[in-house]
Amino acid sequence: MTGTTLETTLNDVCTPKALVKENPELFTEGQISWLIKTRHKNGLSETGAILKISRKIYLKKSIFFDWFMQQKAA
Repeated sequence: MTGTTLETTLNDVCTPKALVKENPELFTEGQISWLIKTRHKNGLSETGAILKISRKIYLKKSIFFDWFMQQKAA
């Protein structure tokens, strides 16, 4: 990989369920599920935070949290 490419470690990748378990004060499984299901409408799809491998969903935590912190109430 080149020096300009951002590298992702396995510590930065988790399942939605693990994200909820690590951050129960922020998310419920239902909330994360809804954000993933509506990813094409809410802009999460374009961030690269969601990995879909063999019908299994994984999240890149650092990118997901960057996206999460940019959300504002209208």
